[in-house]
Amino acid sequence: MSTTTEQFKTAECPHCKIEHHFEVCNQLPRIIPLCDSCAEIQVATWHDRQKREELERRFRAGVPSRYCDAITERIKPGYTAALSWKASDHHGGLGLIGPTGEGKTCAVACLIRKLEKPFLWWSGTQARDAATLAGNAEVDREGARRRWEHSMKVEVLVIDDVSQAKMLETFSSSLFNLLETRLGNGLPTIWTSQLSLPELRAKIVRQNGGDAAQADAISRRLGQHSLVLVR
Repeated sequence: MSTTTEQFKTAECPHCKIEHHFEVCNQLPRIIPLCDSCAEIQVATWHDRQKREELERRFRAGVPSRYCDAITERIKPGYTAALSWKASDHHGGLGLIGPTGEGKTCAVACLIRKLEKPFLWWSGTQARDAATLAGNAEVDREGARRRWEHSMKVEVLVIDDVSQAKMLETFSSSLFNLLETRLGNGLPTIWTSQLSLPELRAKIVRQNGGDAAQADAISRRLGQHSLVLVR
């Protein structure tokens, strides 16, 4: 049973059933609002749901569609340690090496969802194309340059199958600068490769005009301060 004064009423909270004192709404005089504690919980729950929905939207917008529904149960044993990766332990990033079809990308997708951090996801070919466009005066250079600069600043960068891209001189130079900048700023790079780091180094030497020093520098930056998992 409720009691009424001029502008206030005492009644049970619709949720917790504990009596509380509240101001009567003139437009809806019969409505009994939640108590302060239940109202705070409702707002916090709403904000939490909104945050989860926004994170999921960004995840699905940024990850290749075939990996939007990646689940941890599909990760091969050799890559399960990827889910325990922390930037505080390996600020350089994370590398997954192994043949195609072994679940490297699935593991990365699951990790990205778990991290809940702003990220940019490129394939090796997309990274090469982005670097090429950023240096091409005949295209939308400012837009392309901003995208490349974003890759240097985003909290987490993913380069999926970095070994697939042709490592011509211009791209290998841009890739080195990208990795060097991110490493220097403590921003992790998560990458996968079908080639081991020595094999990737050899490929770069073959394709970048024989610049072994640059190939060494790239392979070192990929592995430096990083957790590297090999199957």
